[in-house]
Amino acid sequence: MTDRNKCNFIVLGGVGAIGRVVVRDLFESHSRNRILIADYNEAGARAYARSFRVRRVTAAFADAGNPKQLAKLFRGHAVVINCTQHDFNLKVMQAARAAKVHYVDLGGLFHWTRRQLKLTNQFKRAGLTAILGAGCAPGITNVMTRAAADRFGRITSVRIRVGSRDLNARATDFLFPYSAQTIVEELTLKPWVFTRGRFHETNPRTGWERVVFSKPVGMQWVVRTRHSEVATIPLTFREKGLRECDFKVGFDRKFVREVVKRLKDGWTVRDFAKSPAARGKSNDHEVSRVIVRGGEKMITMDCHAKANRHWHASAGDMDTGCPPSIIAQMIATGLIAQRGVLPPEVAVPVEPFFRELRKRGMKIVVKESKP
Repeated sequence: MTDRNKCNFIVLGGVGAIGRVVVRDLFESHSRNRILIADYNEAGARAYARSFRVRRVTAAFADAGNPKQLAKLFRGHAVVINCTQHDFNLKVMQAARAAKVHYVDLGGLFHWTRRQLKLTNQFKRAGLTAILGAGCAPGITNVMTRAAADRFGRITSVRIRVGSRDLNARATDFLFPYSAQTIVEELTLKPWVFTRGRFHETNPRTGWERVVFSKPVGMQWVVRTRHSEVATIPLTFREKGLRECDFKVGFDRKFVREVVKRLKDGWTVRDFAKSPAARGKSNDHEVSRVIVRGGEKMITMDCHAKANRHWHASAGDMDTGCPPSIIAQMIATGLIAQRGVLPPEVAVPVEPFFRELRKRGMKIVVKESKP
């Protein structure tokens, strides 16, 4: 890779809600960054590229299911940021390796992540870095886990909880805050948990728990869902004695009941994808929490995010879309130099990452207490 190419980034799925934030963040991070918006929706990609009115943002057609076409497109770039659905992850990684381009994605809902980790030797031999799950959850949550765990000699449990509140939402709204496919899978697939030092599956939509987050999010019902943090954190911190790890996210119980009812009535993911998501007037807040316990001490870390109206981005868009941009730039500049396929808690430097989050309006709040 030449020095000239170090600032060349390609955002696959760059027209989607998260992809658009990744593109915007790369664009505003440094005037030397060049961004190729690659999407199956070529017309949308070209329209979004034109909106920047500069030649360093361009667009192209991309088929995430065609590794040969992707590899040709990826060549000459430093990092590809994969913002497509997780079932394309392996094909996109195959293309990145063939094109000798570093790789970042948003996560693989446990199973895809575990499959991707098996490619680590291939990426090491190619001199490449792949960071899996570089959004908010997974992503920020993994790095917060690392930050908290480093304060202990040994840890016994990691609990991850995410809650949000849309201040514009009405009780009658039926809105999908992020990908309909991901939400349906989170609510229907069996979640994995790590209990007593072992992985096992549980039934979907179980483990409901009331969690009090800081205002304006407040009290939220959270529920277990299948997530990538549980695929990597127990392995990363096994030597520290970790025995328990789970993930729960906030869902309105009425919303969950309505999703399940419509699934029973024959609705598909495509039907749900047509449900509105008012991006243009976002006014929401999100808190991602990690609780790490070790002995007689417990550390709670919260990441606070809010909507960015100038970018027409919700809090969830911001805390999911900015981290992969930050991490991709860390790879391109050499701040992340470790090679192979890695989770964020292994590869991402904690303090520089938190510093970049603060620049984007996100803050990390740390509290130490007794269990």
